[in-house]
Amino acid sequence: MPSVSKIIIVTVFLLFTLTGCFISGTNEDVQANSQETAAVADLPAYDLSSLIIELPSGWELDKGDKLNYLMINERGEAAGRISSSPYEANYEFKHALPNHSSVINDETIQLPAGDCRLITLDADNGTAASGITGTHNTYYGVVSIQDKVIYILDFTNLDKDPKSKQQFIDILNTISLQEPEMSQ
Repeated sequence: MPSVSKIIIVTVFLLFTLTGCFISGTNEDVQANSQETAAVADLPAYDLSSLIIELPSGWELDKGDKLNYLMINERGEAAGRISSSPYEANYEFKHALPNHSSVINDETIQLPAGDCRLITLDADNGTAASGITGTHNTYYGVVSIQDKVIYILDFTNLDKDPKSKQQFIDILNTISLQEPEMSQ
């Protein structure tokens, strides 16, 4: 004679099976969700691999890290870094600023590729105890290419020369996109 608990388990199982309680939704819901997923998958994916940028003569772009490209100057030193973020209409730049630095200018400039938030930091090479302040400027460019991608660049020549800021703006002005290949 079967035990009472086995009878209850079989009864509950039969009730769920016969009433369809294990079905998570209708076929229409599944089909609609599949169409939405397919539509998102059909959109091109913009990232660092889509970036086209022209660097000054003698410079190169180190693409060894797929998340952060390095701008290498003619002396073989890293003069800046480039990363990307998916496009957001109200993107908020939340980058931790380097130690011993302060914002001295925050402006928006227009580039051929889109809007750019250009931030100038007064930076230094010393620790707080050293008393060394303001030895160079560091620049951040946040380039928003509408509906596609946001590129975040940082740059320094370890000086305070206004020509360095202009050099960075000249680099920013060369940014464009290579259309990514569509997934098949």
